[in-house]
Formats: sequence, C-alpha cells, structure tokens
Amino acid sequence: MKNKKKYVATEDSLDFSEIVANALGIPFDKNQTKENAYKLYDLYYKDISLVLPEETHNCRFDNFASGSFVAFADQEKNIPLINIDQQWSMFFLDANILTCIRTFHVLAEEEAHQNAIIFMENLETFRNPLSHETIREKMKPFIVKYVEILPIANLLTMCMFGFILCHELAHHNLGHIYEASHKQQELDADTQGFQYLKRVSHQFEQLEFLKIPPNMLGAPVIAMIYLQALEAVGIISTSGDTHPSVPQRTQSLYEQFNKAADKEARYLYNGLRLSCVEFIDEMSKMKNASC
Repeated sequence: MKNKKKYVATEDSLDFSEIVANALGIPFDKNQTKENAYKLYDLYYKDISLVLPEETHNCRFDNFASGSFVAFADQEKNIPLINIDQQWSMFFLDANILTCIRTFHVLAEEEAHQNAIIFMENLETFRNPLSHETIREKMKPFIVKYVEILPIANLLTMCMFGFILCHELAHHNLGHIYEASHKQQELDADTQGFQYLKRVSHQFEQLEFLKIPPNMLGAPVIAMIYLQALEAVGIISTSGDTHPSVPQRTQSLYEQFNKAADKEARYLYNGLRLSCVEFIDEMSKMKNASC
C-alpha cells in the first residue's frame, strides 16, 4: 500500500495526555511523545524482533490508518509482510478504558448505564471508524475521574496489538500464505502467536516499548470477547469457510492462557471477563428495549 496515512498526535491530544500524565505523576515530554506516537507500532515490532530474531528475520511490518480494521499477512516482492490497521489500537484502548472502569469501580446506576452506552458506541466504530474521535471526547470525563486505571488499560491495549502482530507473524512462519485459507490456520496462528507473545512478555523488563508483564496475558482472550460483543449486536459476523467462530477462538485462546497464567493474571482476567459479560447483557437489554 503506497502513500499510507498514519494517525498523528494533535496538539489537543498532547495537551490532554499531559493532563493525564500530571494526574498520574508521570514525567511528560510533549515533543518526545509526539515523535514516539507516530512510530509507536514500529517500535513495538522492533521489540518483538529483539525477542524473536529468527521468527521475524526478513519479515516487514506495515501499519497505517485506513479505517478498515484489517490485519493480514502477505508478501511484497517475495518479502513476508505484516499489515495492520492502527484502528484496532484505537478501538481496543477505548474498550479497555471502559472495561477497566467497570472492573475496578462500583459505578452508580446512571454512570454504569452511560459507561455501557459509550462501550456500545465504540463497537459502532467498525461501521464508522472516524467516530472514535467523538467517542474519545465523551470519554474524557470518565478518564479524568478514573485516571488511575489508564496504565492497566494501556498495557491491555499493548498486549492486544502485540498479539495481532504475533498472530500474523505466525501465519508467515507456519507457511499459511502459500496455502488455501481454512479455519484451522486461524486456530494454529492463535496458538503459535500466543506462544510468541508469551516469550515477549517474559522479557518485558529488557524491552523499551512493548513492556507487557505476564499478568496481562489474558488480554488476547478479552479481545476475542470484544469480538463476541460485536457479533452479539450484529455489527460483524465470522461465519464462513476461512475463519472459525469467535467463541471457538476464544475457548482455544483461553486454554493457552490458562496454561500460562499466574494468580495475578487469572484474577485480572476474571474481573475483566465479568465486566464484558455485563456489557453484553446490558447491550442486549438496550437492543430489546428499542425494538
């Protein structure tokens, strides 16, 4: 893809980031943040390459802002290539912020309802990707009020994006791009991708940007539950010949996670999963009430 667009940090977003950083007591360098934001996903891939040098050898990574929620493995001039739309990270971060707020705080009824409405609106970005800016504005009061959950939400988002990278890398190393697409390939790429992610996580202290501690390894399973929420409200459908159902992928990934998880990882995952179940239940009620 030539002349690809990428998201850039605006002055407004940088100003709000500084407010958040000050509230969390984190040093903030506006110029460095702006520079890192533009190449952040490339820096993530660089960290993965440090942990997986053989697996990433001669494999390129491309990320862009097409608003199409794509992620796929292919090749360009016979060089393996991973392509991921940055929209995934936008979606995951907003979903993770809302889920973490519900997980770590007991919300009043009206606030919980508003939290669920924004969660559902975030799902709608699959239909209208540009609406994420409006949603982020709506979320600012929640972010300021519950600012302490942001580091966890950010780590979850890093882990989810890292898993997508590892999943697509697995497609290359398993030779899937040379075969006709079928469902088992996705399950195999999930399994191998999770093993890659686990290796990255175990070396998080040596990495500079993709610092995912092992207690975050439930994030890919939560990402699959977000996809289940998208299916529950009819926004996406995974029925077809090339991809297994989302529940099947969720269960398969959970089994991988359960083998690797420590006590902290399970505790966090269980809390996040319950919040997701609440979201899906509330969305179903809102959908039925509107009929």
